[in-house]
Amino acid sequence: MAQPTDKPKKGFSRRKFLARSGATIAGSLALLYFGRSNIRSGISQLAADVKFDAGITDFDPMLWFEVNEDNTITLRSPKIEMGQGVFTGFAMLAAEELDLPIDNIKVVHASTSTGPQSTAATGLSNSTASLYTPIREVAATLRETLKLAASKAWGVPISGIQTANGVLTAGSRRASYAEIAGQTQTWEIAKTPALRPASSFKIIGKAQKRIDLPEKIMGEAVYGIDTDIPGMLYGAVLYCPYVGGVLKTADTTLARTNPAVLSVVQDKNWIGVVAKTRFAAEKAIAGIKATWDFEPNYSTKDAIEAITVGNGVTVVMEDEGNATDALNSDVLTSEYRTPMGFHASMEPSIVVADVSGETVKLYTSTQNVAFIQQSIADQTHFKPENSQIMPAFLGGGFGRRAFKHNAIEAIKLSEAAGKPVHLLSTRQQEFQNGHVRPNTHHRLNGKVDAKGKIQAIQHEFATGSMAFLGMPVAKPLLGADFMAAGHGGRVPYAIPNKKTSIWSSDLPFQTGLWRGVGMFANTFAIESFIDELAIKAGADPLTFRMAHCGNTALLQRRKKLLQKLGEQGGWRKPKTDTIGRGIAVCEDHDTISGAIVELEIVEKKIKILRVVQAIDAGLLVNPDGVRQQVEGATMMAISASLYEEATIENSQFVQTNFHNYQVAKLKDTPQIDVLIRESTEMPSGVGEPPLSPVAPAIANALYNLTGIRLRSLPLQAALDSYYQETGS
Repeated sequence: MAQPTDKPKKGFSRRKFLARSGATIAGSLALLYFGRSNIRSGISQLAADVKFDAGITDFDPMLWFEVNEDNTITLRSPKIEMGQGVFTGFAMLAAEELDLPIDNIKVVHASTSTGPQSTAATGLSNSTASLYTPIREVAATLRETLKLAASKAWGVPISGIQTANGVLTAGSRRASYAEIAGQTQTWEIAKTPALRPASSFKIIGKAQKRIDLPEKIMGEAVYGIDTDIPGMLYGAVLYCPYVGGVLKTADTTLARTNPAVLSVVQDKNWIGVVAKTRFAAEKAIAGIKATWDFEPNYSTKDAIEAITVGNGVTVVMEDEGNATDALNSDVLTSEYRTPMGFHASMEPSIVVADVSGETVKLYTSTQNVAFIQQSIADQTHFKPENSQIMPAFLGGGFGRRAFKHNAIEAIKLSEAAGKPVHLLSTRQQEFQNGHVRPNTHHRLNGKVDAKGKIQAIQHEFATGSMAFLGMPVAKPLLGADFMAAGHGGRVPYAIPNKKTSIWSSDLPFQTGLWRGVGMFANTFAIESFIDELAIKAGADPLTFRMAHCGNTALLQRRKKLLQKLGEQGGWRKPKTDTIGRGIAVCEDHDTISGAIVELEIVEKKIKILRVVQAIDAGLLVNPDGVRQQVEGATMMAISASLYEEATIENSQFVQTNFHNYQVAKLKDTPQIDVLIRESTEMPSGVGEPPLSPVAPAIANALYNLTGIRLRSLPLQAALDSYYQETGS
């Protein structure tokens, strides 16, 4: 397709950050040194209400789309496909406005030189939500631009041209999109038309198979690990095996004299080698004798002591009424803890760097192209315009690929070797040298009156940071990471007196984003405590929750979802004495998600029998994709709730691979039923919200069955400890 000479007209929509988005938060940071305490509280409330934009400013349709000779259209996606199904959803949005069969839409990742770029990472469950309107606008503009080109070529008014199935017609005249594109040399970009109403949708909202499935099944899809370019060599890196450690001395003699090693690079805190094979590179790394400066004998116990309410910097996130005075008698107090956790993606971190003079090409599996490009500019001599990032499919993201990467190491190794270098982290490095989900501690106080209504509730919780790994400048200003680690910390019910405070402490290792960020831990604590208050009030847990949904639009949606979950999820159906049933619900970025769990105890082990998930995520672009996301989130939640725990002994993470980092297996898969509450609201997130209600629903079901209230994750380890302590 010939490139246009005209820029899009003023009528073409350019979505920018919303008035209350991250730009507003960033603009407020400078004020924080002046009355930081009050302003931090205000900013924390602002962050809770943010609707994150796609982070894209260029909506020229010729940048987004390419009309191919076979009458297919290629959509260059600024968001990354990492198994969540966004390519299929994007294709559906484009096909709807382009009057094109979805089979004629091909979606590829946009590189930094070939398509629209997003300054926001792929995450926060906002890819489809943030691009729902922009993709449709760009597609509709392309459709009208093709009609305008046909109008000029045929000498007929644009109003007389129709489109259907990728073909333009006007009376007896007929041409495919490809034919019009092929004969057009100079383009005039049409004004963006009104988008089609939902009542006329032919594709959006209909079940659609994944468009990326065939190539993945046939092994044709290219993940970062699959990258293979001519002349490519292999790198390996030695990192510090101790938490918080730094390189002290290194003897690289064996590596430098190894005939299989082509280059050795020693940086401030790592040593890398380049060889013809990965085996040779890793063997050379094993022969390096390095000493490290680190704090000895650090353990999980130290991390738990640091992350305890009362330690570190505190920020009040929510303060309505007067919870302190209201909690004056007959107060229920409970404390909860969640452990550190790994992402455990199937594909470890991978970068292929190809340095040539003052330019670098980077092939990588990443959630955050913009961050990598900026990191390269900050830490090397390569300017942003001279670094080309080509993202690939991800073998799992979950926040691991958002900020922490090994691009700089790969670039320096490629520059030293003068050849492209393939650098793949080992599983042990993923666990030891990546970043982890921080552990948390929660203290909740609550009071229920004689009528069974919660009069006051206070939630104090301690955590390490998540977002500061990607924006360290915010740490001294915000004080605590209430944006990510604090996400979900407010008590989401209509209660007259409530207060939430976050306590933040530093840890000697990197903590960062993990699927659902703080919502996972906070929902476990809050929804477990709500169950405890319901029991204290002598109320049914579902009825109790519904009774505390106020009149706001969001709480009414919560109430309706709980009602649907109860009615269709079998909450009130009879059950045997050997089955426990629990419920929990959360709200995550405008999506309401709730879960009922049924379980039993078999030889002192928790066995999940059934999970019923209900979700209200607004208008669903692809209902099949939503169900798949909910099912996947449910299994990841079961794994994190029952088994997963990262621990430290003698200043090293104990877990080095899946042999000693337990995750859920196929045999742990229960019956999963997904209930969808249909809505005409704008689409909201799906990937993360269903994760969070599962842990408290399991804990509540276990109490329902056994009377044992577990208040720490992972639940199986907590149950084992209970049996051991009580001799049960």
